Amino acid sequence: MTRPDRRKFILGALAVPSGAALLASCGGDNDPALPVASTDLSFLVPSFPDGFRSPAALVVGVEQRITFVVRDEIDIMRDTAPAQLAFTITQGDTTLASETVSLRSDGIITPYYPIRFTAPEPGEYVATLVDHLDVTPIPFLVMDRASGTIPQVGDTLPVVDTPTIDDARGVTPICTRAIQCPFHEHNLSDVIDNGRPTVLIVATPGFCQTDICGPVVDLLIDGAEGHDDIDFVHAEVYVDPSEFDTGAFPDTTATIAAMGLPYEPALFVNDANGTLLARLDTMWDRSELADALSIL
Repeated sequence: MTRPDRRKFILGALAVPSGAALLASCGGDNDPALPVASTDLSFLVPSFPDGFRSPAALVVGVEQRITFVVRDEIDIMRDTAPAQLAFTITQGDTTLASETVSLRSDGIITPYYPIRFTAPEPGEYVATLVDHLDVTPIPFLVMDRASGTIPQVGDTLPVVDTPTIDDARGVTPICTRAIQCPFHEHNLSDVIDNGRPTVLIVATPGFCQTDICGPVVDLLIDGAEGHDDIDFVHAEVYVDPSEFDTGAFPDTTATIAAMGLPYEPALFVNDANGTLLARLDTMWDRSELADALSIL
């Protein structure tokens, strides 16, 4: 199996505009070198595989969800990100979506803006901030359906054996969370069509470099409460992530291959027959997770 570049999985690091850099600041509150949070929106930043900064993953004919964060001249805007932003998604002179999108940040550190649209044909599309025309629009690519590798809403989820407490299937550890999550009781292939809904989360919480990957597992732990009629499964990304310590790049797990994922995290919400009803990619908060689970 071809080994993907780790950066394609850790999309929480986010693609940045040419010439810009994400700066992590250290120091106390009185450190004069600390940048001051700005309310001036300078950059729109894609946090999904846009086809330019990372390989394309969007396909035509099925509603797609894309997410953006915003930056000032210094860093990602967190406390000062606008509560709403007006977006358009266009291809040439055709507008595919035009809506005001509310910021999402419930339970996570980095606020983001999710947009959904359906592309009629492959090609280049553009996301524009209607009320911030001085902010550079973001182009992105959409592929034909046959070129896509990730299951789409309406597809039957691929059957794959996932590591469990009873059978790690060569994956060590089966959960990189500091305290192992409770979603390793079930093998996905045993429960995907057992007459109960199934939720699969693919993430590597112990090896994410930002606030994105780790929190989504924690959010699912909270969100799973009261859903005893649903089987929840967590699958890791790497077979043996300790290989990073030796300078090697670990193999990715069978789940990554089966789901065709060039990134993580990802969440798959499936009905009792294994049909995909909803998917969340790269970043989501507690409210979007609740919306996805409410479908079941």
